[in-house]
Amino acid sequence: MCMVFLKKTLQLITIFLLAPLALAAQVTLSGNAPSYAGEELVFFKYADYVTQTEEVVARCNVDEKGNFKCDLKVDEITYVFNHLGIYRIYLFVEPQKNYQLVLPEHEPKTEQQRLNPYFREVDLHVGIANMKPNDLNYLISTFDLQFNQHFDDIVKDAYSGNPTMPIDSLTAKMEGLFSPFNNPFFDSYRNYRYGLLSQIALMQQSRSISSNYFENKPILYNNPAYMELFNLLFDKYFLFFAHSDSGTSDIDRATNRRSYSQLKRTLAQDDVLANDTLLELVILKGLHDGFFDDRFSRGALLAILDSLYSQSLIPEHLLIAENIRSKVTRLLPGFVPAPFELYTIDEKLVKLNDFEGKYVYLNFCSTTSYTCLQEFPLLETIYEKYKMHLEIVTIAVDQEIGDLELFLGQTNYEWTFLHYGNKPDIVRDFDIRAFPTYFLIGPDRRLITSPAPSPKENFEQQFFNMLRSRGKL
Repeated sequence: MCMVFLKKTLQLITIFLLAPLALAAQVTLSGNAPSYAGEELVFFKYADYVTQTEEVVARCNVDEKGNFKCDLKVDEITYVFNHLGIYRIYLFVEPQKNYQLVLPEHEPKTEQQRLNPYFREVDLHVGIANMKPNDLNYLISTFDLQFNQHFDDIVKDAYSGNPTMPIDSLTAKMEGLFSPFNNPFFDSYRNYRYGLLSQIALMQQSRSISSNYFENKPILYNNPAYMELFNLLFDKYFLFFAHSDSGTSDIDRATNRRSYSQLKRTLAQDDVLANDTLLELVILKGLHDGFFDDRFSRGALLAILDSLYSQSLIPEHLLIAENIRSKVTRLLPGFVPAPFELYTIDEKLVKLNDFEGKYVYLNFCSTTSYTCLQEFPLLETIYEKYKMHLEIVTIAVDQEIGDLELFLGQTNYEWTFLHYGNKPDIVRDFDIRAFPTYFLIGPDRRLITSPAPSPKENFEQQFFNMLRSRGKL
């Protein structure tokens, strides 16, 4: 982490220690769920809704009778969730309130679902015992049932090219049911859900929707309805703005010069972004999206992010910037990749740090991939020639570790093979989209090339030249 980020991180910690924690109040989540006996329950919140970084807020164990009690602290209404087998349960917790949860019957993921890092859990607004009609969770759950009944139809209608659903009358009908309840959070939640309906049904009118819902309006960082509409409207905003008459050259000029101030002046031409706080949040969203688009230089975006971070006075934006930086640098050369602990076929737990002091040629493969099978003999040659300096680590994504065991019994390859089964999220951590994918990691655990060339792409010659240039040969 650069010195600017380190200094601001200490400032941010000080802000949170002196302010929010002083106001934070305890919330208790309890219940009885015998089908979860012996399990650990872990509850999360989003650290921010731009990167959707998950942050643990509470954890507790379910006893042999099914009883559990988790305590957490919040300083405002907070969206909290838990990954429970095939379900992703959620609720909204308010300071100083206790919630008796009614968990769904335990239904673990199948092995195939567990090993699929892209398996989507079923979202479920968790049951709460003795919930009253004016409770926030009751209001939102009831509203969402009504909302979702119409949402899919509106999406289909909009994409048919001939929208006919009467959004205004639908909104008025729902407001007749829910407006009598006096709850500011729920009022905002409904309002931005209606904005989402309008955006889906009237896609060509995004600008007017932005004006109606965001221009000179308070920013609701922790209201999921607000942030969902924000993320939709300002998705890939740099590219959207570039479609204007002068936008392309202006955006290119600002990013090429790595100039945060010039980028601000450019985007401030949009009247919706007259508010500096909203403008800064939109830039953060644009930087986040730009890192995953090959049309932008990651180095330039990082420089702009660092400048924003050094100048911002908004704690929420400092946190978002930190989370963006952490998310996008994990696979950049010069940064330390996500740590892992995986098992060999002999049930030995191996960590990336075990190879400190040597270069690591890390690759993700499947023993059923024809390309992987073709390159294994080339890897064997490289390993035999450079094993004093280089460790080859193959992470196998075969569904069963027995398949890897059978393969190695037939081939007798001697470098390190690990199975991803106890940490399937590693596929997402390293953004693996095809097999094989390679990375070269230095003796200091930092990425050197990401992704790295394959054996067929002249990796050996490049590695040899690097060793010689560094005086290793």
